[in-house]
Amino acid sequence: MAEEVLTNENNQEVNTNTDISTEENEQNKAQNQETESVATVTPKPKRAPRKTAVKDAVNEEAEAKEEQEVAEEVEEIASSQEDTAAEKKDKSKNDKKKKMKEKEKKQVAEKKEKLKKKKAVAKRKEKAKDAKKEKAKKAKLKAKSKKKAKAKKAKDKAKAKKIAKKKVKKTKAKKNKKK
Repeated sequence: MAEEVLTNENNQEVNTNTDISTEENEQNKAQNQETESVATVTPKPKRAPRKTAVKDAVNEEAEAKEEQEVAEEVEEIASSQEDTAAEKKDKSKNDKKKKMKEKEKKQVAEKKEKLKKKKAVAKRKEKAKDAKKEKAKKAKLKAKSKKKAKAKKAKDKAKAKKIAKKKVKKTKAKKNKKK
């Protein structure tokens, strides 16, 4: 970066910064030294008449006001930038908080979903167990009733056989009496 000294209409020095390559930088330094030596050699201007002196004073006051206004604007810009930086920080913090809350909500929702699924699976298993028990109970009752029916049938058969024997005996006895 090289500093160039420029003079404006009111012989005020204004510094400007420019990006220049090293070769241009060296050339500018040489030129700056020449202009500085010329600026220092210039003779003093003759005293200006009173009217111009008043105008210069007014110009200086105006320039001072302008500089003050520029300084105030720069301060306002700096403060607004600080405010925006603070707002950005707050906003980023709020965004982070929102993201964390959303993440937590998502995790809670996932946990609830998993719990629901677990409960549904447990309920299904319980129903299957109950159905199996009920089926076994029915099968046991069926087997028991079948056994009872078989026993009753056997008993009835035995009774019928007994009755048939008695009848046969009676008929034999009657036949024997007739003879």
